[in-house]
Amino acid sequence: TDVAYGPAAGCPGEDEDCGGSQQVDIYRSTEPGPNPVLVYFHGGGFVRGDKAGSISEYLNAAREDGWDIVSVNYRLTTPDEANAFPAAVSDAKRVVRWVKANAQAQDWDASNVAAMGQSAGGNLAGMLAVTADQPEFEAPDLPPELAATNSSVIAVVALNPVSDLTLFGANPDWTESMQHYTGCRGDCTRAFELGSVQTHVDANSAPMLAMHGDKDLLAAPVQGALVQDSYDAAGIGDRFELVVVADGPERYQGHQIDYERFVDRFVEFLDAQ
Repeated sequence: TDVAYGPAAGCPGEDEDCGGSQQVDIYRSTEPGPNPVLVYFHGGGFVRGDKAGSISEYLNAAREDGWDIVSVNYRLTTPDEANAFPAAVSDAKRVVRWVKANAQAQDWDASNVAAMGQSAGGNLAGMLAVTADQPEFEAPDLPPELAATNSSVIAVVALNPVSDLTLFGANPDWTESMQHYTGCRGDCTRAFELGSVQTHVDANSAPMLAMHGDKDLLAAPVQGALVQDSYDAAGIGDRFELVVVADGPERYQGHQIDYERFVDRFVEFLDAQ
């Protein structure tokens, strides 16, 4: 637990204005290595949340299938706009580089690193899928051992992702937080676009499985449809799969994840890549 992949150590306690940390928890597979790695990003609107409380017991299915799981803390945006965009995206890319740079020591397969995230974490996982060749999102202070590798992933599972910041920021409960996250005042159209997954899709984007609840007020299925349209426009529509949950318990049609029902599908999707 609390293994550093960068210098930001955060602060003790539950202070939501702390700013987060660049640390991970590692969950080992039950299978012998070298293992593929699933990098997991927690939700919380880019302003709160923690790696320790975000991992579902149902993800043991991935561990039993041979995946090691690296649950990530990343820098969180504070009211004074410290750690504003693209800090969290840079952290997501940095931790992928860290996994690859430490693969031999950790008995990991550096050629098979995937990402998963929920809500804001789903945005970060999605950004990994579509920005592998965009250096402006990389941390400027990468040490040589991290700079020597890359931040690409083989696949992404985005769970109730807030992939479109314009739509997410239109929710009055989150408008101010998105302004802090993007460091934007006034017309935030371009700032919100830069933080949205569909803006960056190109022919090199990684395969993605996105799951949305039909009645989700934070991450409505239209957000997934926008990403799907961009994959189609880039000629790689076969790399994107959209799941809309419109049945079962009502909470899973909202902003919660039905891990128990869908975890085998997640693992099957990752294995296929």
